[in-house]
Order: sequence, then structure tokens, then C-alpha cells
Amino acid sequence: MALSEIEATRAMLERLKMPVAHERLGDLLEESVREKLAPHELLNRLLKTEIDAREEKRVSVNLKFSGLPPGMTLEAFDFVFQPSIDKSRVESLATCEFIQRKENLLLFGPPGVGKTHIAAALGIKAIKNGFTVIFVTLDKLIERLKLDEENPQGASGRRHRRANLVIVDELGYRPLSQAEANLFFGFVSKRYENSSLIITSNKSVREWAQLFASDEVLAAAVLDRLLHHAYAISISGRSYRLKDKEVMFKE
Repeated sequence: MALSEIEATRAMLERLKMPVAHERLGDLLEESVREKLAPHELLNRLLKTEIDAREEKRVSVNLKFSGLPPGMTLEAFDFVFQPSIDKSRVESLATCEFIQRKENLLLFGPPGVGKTHIAAALGIKAIKNGFTVIFVTLDKLIERLKLDEENPQGASGRRHRRANLVIVDELGYRPLSQAEANLFFGFVSKRYENSSLIITSNKSVREWAQLFASDEVLAAAVLDRLLHHAYAISISGRSYRLKDKEVMFKE
């Protein structure tokens, strides 16, 4: 390909807003000559460089706006330390089919056993599989729901209403007021059979009534919608955060 033809191709790539393909064109042309690639193979490599770069950017941007804590991947989770967790079950959830089916996941267990890590890791997998994700503590979610009441068209409200998956962390560390419990019920109701939730809680479902302003009817209504299409995982065992301090406690 003559230099003028290469520049013409670069100009078209720039016009099509394909900056990575524009940048890599020269190198890929050299590869095609060296490896004696057929024209369609060169074209495939050129397009793949652009697609891969866009996908990497999409994942990076979505991770940034998701609020997911960094570093909590499935690969980093210590399944040996927490044998109560069925690794194969978690890996099955990591395919994200439950999000495609608009199902929920509830993770129960005491502090430190890995509920948040598993939830966040599944959120990362969801983003890589093309889903939008929001990670939020219960207290932060309640703040956003209150803002939604005041400004229903706000950007924060749109994000957690439209996300394919919302992860609500730390349900159970404090009881909700009646008004807060009503807001949470409304949030769950709007997402029911429309999108997915992952909820982590240090309280069993039998204890949820006291979390929702001691309103057993409201707690039952929330659980009815959450559990209708849901998976539940109970995690037991020691706190991973305190594993290095166990010797000190024994002394």
C-alpha cells in the first residue's frame, strides 16, 4: 500500500472515530506483510484492536462510576479460608445468568466472612459481561432515596433505578425508621422482576422485622419480593479481617 493510500486510510479511520486502529495501522500493515496475512485477516486484526480498546475503556468507566470497592475480585477471594462457601456455586453466579433473568442474590453471615467481597466480585464480573452496576451501602442508598423524593429526575436516582444490578451492602447494622423502611420497600418493589439486587446482611431473614421499624407486615412484603426469584448463600466461619489477630486473642 502506497504512503498516500495509507494516509487516506488513516484519515478515514480518524473520521470514523477509531483512534486505536488509526494508531496501530502502520504496525498491523507490517505484520500483514511479515506474516503474509490475507486481506480479511488484516481487517479483522485492525477492527479487533479498536473493539478491544473500546471494551477496556467501557469496563474502566463503568467500574469507576459503579462505586465498587477496588481489588475485590473472585480471583483474590480466599475460598480455602472460608470453606462454608461453595466455590462452584459462586462461579456459576459469576456467569451473570441470574442478572439476565432479573433474579436476586442474598448473602448472609457475621461480619468479616466475605459477604461484601463476594458481592463486589460478582459486580465486577457483571460489568465485564456488559451489565451496569451500582454498589452502595444501605445508609447511602437511603440517602439517595430521600433525595429522589425531593428530586425524582436527579442523576443519582436515575442511576440506581436503571442499573441492571444494584448491590446493597450492610443491611442489618442499624434498624430503619418507618419512613426509611417505606422508602426501601418502594425501591425493592420497583426493581422486582425488572432488574437484579444483591444484598448483604448480618441478620437472618427471621430478624428482618426488627430492622424494618418492627413492622412485620412490611418486612414480609420486602422479603416476598426479594426471595421470589432469588438465590441465598449463608456464610459462616471466622472473620478474614481478624485472622492475623487470632494469636493475640489466644494469648
